[in-house]
Amino acid sequence: MFDYKKFEQDLVIAMETTLRKWVREYDDIYILSLDCSRDMTSIGMIANTKHYLSEQSDPDVEDYWYYKYCEAEWELWEADGFIKEISSYMNQYVEENDECFTDPETFEFLDVFDEHCDKMIEACKKALKRFRECIRMDFPDLLLTFNIGEYLDHEERTQFFALVNSKDASAEYTEHIAHFN
Repeated sequence: MFDYKKFEQDLVIAMETTLRKWVREYDDIYILSLDCSRDMTSIGMIANTKHYLSEQSDPDVEDYWYYKYCEAEWELWEADGFIKEISSYMNQYVEENDECFTDPETFEFLDVFDEHCDKMIEACKKALKRFRECIRMDFPDLLLTFNIGEYLDHEERTQFFALVNSKDASAEYTEHIAHFN
């Protein structure tokens, strides 16, 4: 049985540790994303700095929103250390349950996997909310996102964003989501 509560707790610790490590080197981080693989076998963190964003685009240019909010275009990536350990036990659980998670003929995910996926997403949501509370005093303006590449639709992404960011930031994110998702 997967320990979703431990997973949530481990994510909060990993996000805080990684952010604090990054800010020692970069003083202008404006956004951090928790990025999960669709098959629930790995997770990582991605962040961007204002300096890097300014090198990629200008606010007056049409592609600015893409560079501002598209995780694939960001500067900082973390998949080592404690986050690597979390990915390891995520992967181990999926491997151990492959027979009940995936149809052997079609290789499509089965309902049991979808239930696991939903619980993982809920744990990530709780972790992001807890992380927001942990960093609110030190990083009140840091934007937080959650991504599962090619899985979450616009509505789901904007709901996650609104859960842990201000109304103004959420309005901007929602207004421009078609540019980056």
